[in-house]
Amino acid sequence: MGDVCKVLIVDDEMLIRQGIINYIDWEQEGFQIVAEASNGKEALQLMEEFSPHIVITDIVMPIMDGIDLVREGKKAFPDIEFIVLSSFENFDYVRATFQNGVADYILKPKLNGEELLGSLNKIVNRMPGLCHTAALAEPTRSVEDMLEHFILGYDSAGDKASLAAAFANSQFALVGIHGKQLEAAKAKRQLEQLLPEGTAVFLAASSETDAKFLLNFSPYQFEEIKKAIAAEAAKSTAASWLVCEPFGAIDDLKKVHDERLKKIEKYLFYLPDQTLFFYDELPAEGAKQANFDLNHFIELVKDRLFNAAFDYLKSHIEYLAGRYSNDSFEFKSFLGNIIFNIIVLLDSLKYDTQELERNKYSYFTHINEAENVEEAVNEFHRFLEEVQKIMMLHGGSDEQANNLDKILSYIEQHYTEPLRLSEIAAHFHFNASYLSSYFSTHHKEGFSEYLNRIRIKKSMELLENSPVTISNISGMVGYSDHSYYCKVFKRITGMSPGAYRKEYHADHENEAKGLAHLKK
Repeated sequence: MGDVCKVLIVDDEMLIRQGIINYIDWEQEGFQIVAEASNGKEALQLMEEFSPHIVITDIVMPIMDGIDLVREGKKAFPDIEFIVLSSFENFDYVRATFQNGVADYILKPKLNGEELLGSLNKIVNRMPGLCHTAALAEPTRSVEDMLEHFILGYDSAGDKASLAAAFANSQFALVGIHGKQLEAAKAKRQLEQLLPEGTAVFLAASSETDAKFLLNFSPYQFEEIKKAIAAEAAKSTAASWLVCEPFGAIDDLKKVHDERLKKIEKYLFYLPDQTLFFYDELPAEGAKQANFDLNHFIELVKDRLFNAAFDYLKSHIEYLAGRYSNDSFEFKSFLGNIIFNIIVLLDSLKYDTQELERNKYSYFTHINEAENVEEAVNEFHRFLEEVQKIMMLHGGSDEQANNLDKILSYIEQHYTEPLRLSEIAAHFHFNASYLSSYFSTHHKEGFSEYLNRIRIKKSMELLENSPVTISNISGMVGYSDHSYYCKVFKRITGMSPGAYRKEYHADHENEAKGLAHLKK
């Protein structure tokens, strides 16, 4: 007979701990509560002392919270399983923060004896060698049960021996099918019908939206298997098919599942409409770019260069949406982190962020619950639209004036250089075409017209006050082509540079003579 399942309860509220203890008859159900803890630090010490099989923990606790407890506990005691209790309403957001470190999650409002016992039994049934009521009544496990346990990491010697005898062929491949409200049994029958004769199909794992099958076949059959799956995937968009590289030993199943199938599954988030993913024909990603520079983004926002900041941000999000092998959790976390930073920055700039603060958890939740990249990005753009409304209502015109003043000042300082619109755009982190329309809209003349006017005005001052030749003056104010300078000068002033100089000096001499005459 196996060991009784030992349980540690962790919660900073004594009443909660007592409530959990009284929910079920632990001994009758085959469990033993070995200890209680009021925080994560205390729990780690008790885990070392009592070696529990399962830890039931709250999230929000003093000294060390549940998140740190799971992280440190799994690192020190990888075989211990965790059930997390949470009072947060945005359950999926909490769940995502733990990724794969937790065996199950229960919301505190839903916590009752039946819910808790169901969670405990589900975990214990995956842990061979433990004794409890549900496990004693459990019949001999099927090959498919053993495959699921094997994928989860419970690879007992008995299971290995049983599995080794279950397969008639030498080659294996993992195939995943993803679709809404997927029926695993129906999908298995479908696979058995379309695959070549002699191919064995085993359900290795399943949920409401996906099923993972282990195929066992002869080496020469794999190309025929691929063609059959490709033909089936082309018939309907209701499901997506994922096919891993074949392997020759059942001992490699968990590695193939965790490394190869999981890699392909990441593509589903970014390409939800694609129905077929072969391990050797995955869609190409865009070239890798530099990481997002959050400090640069923050400085742009602080300088109120909002258009430049958001163009930079949107460009990077577009890039991330094409990095199919990245984890969707990372993508969603990036969007959530940016939302948090934008709200903090706007508040520091004295914008009214009350509406954003009220809605931020809604943005977090919808992004975290997004089934694909389009849903996540659409929710993020909804947030940006609210941000832009706030800017328009509270100081948007000030931002535009501030941006324009900086651009005009830059031109005044650098007019002698061979200025180009693209260079100024790069300096201020604007898109060049956007800057062109922005300049015309807010200054009522184009960039080239304004630059020419500045240069001609400066050259007029030189013509009036210095003996420098006209050809040299054209170079001094930024024109590399003397004839072009003369043409622009005449268009703006109505006369050539030489005529302007003569007229100016003639008028100056006449004015001087007139003053001299008055003195006499």
